[in-house]
Amino acid sequence: MPNCLHCRTKFTITDEDINFLKEVSPVFDNQKYLIPEPTFCPDCRAQRRMSWRNERKFHKRKCDLCQKNILSMYSANVKFPVYCLECWWSDNWEPKKHTQDFDFTRPFFEQFFELRDKTPHFCLANLASTMENSDFCNQAGYLKNCYLVLNSDESEQCMHGKGMNRCFNCLDCFKIYDCQACYECINCNNCAFSTFLMDSYTCDSCHFSANLIGCKNCFGCVNLRNKEYHFLNKKYSKEEYEKNVAEFKENRSLTELWSQFQEFRNKLPFKAMQEKNTENCSGEYLVNCKNCFHCFDSENLEECRYCNDLKKGDKVSYKNMDISYFGMGVDYSYECSVSGYKANHNLFCEDVWECYDVFYSQLCVNNCHDLFGCVGLKHAQYCILNKQYSKEEYEKMCSKIVEHMKKDGSYGEFFPTNYSPFAYNETTACEYFPISKNYTEPDRPFKLQDLELDFYHKMDLPIPQLHPDVRHFRRLALRRPRQLFERTCSNCKKQITSSFAADRPEKGRPPRATPSTSLVYCEKCYLKEVY
Repeated sequence: MPNCLHCRTKFTITDEDINFLKEVSPVFDNQKYLIPEPTFCPDCRAQRRMSWRNERKFHKRKCDLCQKNILSMYSANVKFPVYCLECWWSDNWEPKKHTQDFDFTRPFFEQFFELRDKTPHFCLANLASTMENSDFCNQAGYLKNCYLVLNSDESEQCMHGKGMNRCFNCLDCFKIYDCQACYECINCNNCAFSTFLMDSYTCDSCHFSANLIGCKNCFGCVNLRNKEYHFLNKKYSKEEYEKNVAEFKENRSLTELWSQFQEFRNKLPFKAMQEKNTENCSGEYLVNCKNCFHCFDSENLEECRYCNDLKKGDKVSYKNMDISYFGMGVDYSYECSVSGYKANHNLFCEDVWECYDVFYSQLCVNNCHDLFGCVGLKHAQYCILNKQYSKEEYEKMCSKIVEHMKKDGSYGEFFPTNYSPFAYNETTACEYFPISKNYTEPDRPFKLQDLELDFYHKMDLPIPQLHPDVRHFRRLALRRPRQLFERTCSNCKKQITSSFAADRPEKGRPPRATPSTSLVYCEKCYLKEVY
């Protein structure tokens, strides 16, 4: 087993990893250039990709083309120009104006980042034509009347959330799909009119509950299936249920309610892997996935490895390794961050959409293909460092560049973190790989929106006292880590893989973390328990 060049720990490179790399290795000038085995462990590879992604840190600055005041994920101190979305997506500038000849006396990355620093970047990673009245959102598309919604697509009238996809009128939620009128919900699918609900599917009017499927009007419940009018897992008539809930809520704050629910939840078994409709998968928070290994927070994947945060599109994302973010149809791609919209065979790319056969490139969109080391191109093909070549010239040059990169060991590596335009604490890497074990966002003043106040009134909720970023980090702390451990089922003692570590119970710090439990069941034992 090799040692990771970043964290120095040993890690395993499987035969499946090696076979995948052989399969996706690029062919230039009729020669296949095998991608070398990874030098970083899976966690450090994910951390490196995430260090290039800023979702929630905004800066005020001017558009470097039209000079209007804009909100940007890039500070005014970055070297490259930053354009507002209208300017960047327009035809008012020519990406190929910024080109370079390749210099074989200098490292590839040095030349690539010289080009990067000359080429305009969009202020926010949004598909501008699909955003309606959603100016304060980032890493998003197809949003309408949304505010501070991040890493989300196809949602309307949502606020203060991350990973809210295909949702309507939801607030302060994290990783929810196809939901309506939900508040402080985490990892829920097809739920409505629910608050403080976790890891649940197809539920209506459920509150302070977890691991419910097909339930309605439940409060303080865990591991129920197709139940109604249950309070703390006990069945009541409609009138008794409403009376019990009212008495339980009386004179208790939301924090106290959550703490008491967690105490109740601790006594019941946890499922080793949180998933829905998966087959032969390892990871956590997977939906409709098959034959996936060490994947997290993704839907509609097949034959994928070490991937995270990929959303479903009109087709399954098939045969990928080390892809972080976006999805909606990604195939045969490796070591990419923010790759999607039917992307195919992209290698070592960042923010490359609707493109295929693109290598070591950034911010390339709109049906580009056969690019190497390009930045900001649209509808382009056979370009190197943004310079146009014929197909034959392109193939020969790519062969020479790969051989050149092999000499300094840069071929097969993603973009180095030290070239990222973001401070580490601005990136999603800091969320999953914090510099400090106790890292949280400091509280600070924040503004309430009219739509937000209407939501609190209709849902009979108090106005929050904490900044949206602090609320986000509290939700993040409630989820299990993106790490897998070998342990035994607490019931049948079978060996299982789970995000629950074997050598410790999960420590409870309500409302900041998963509750303490030593009851972690394999799927078979868990299903026997709940059905």
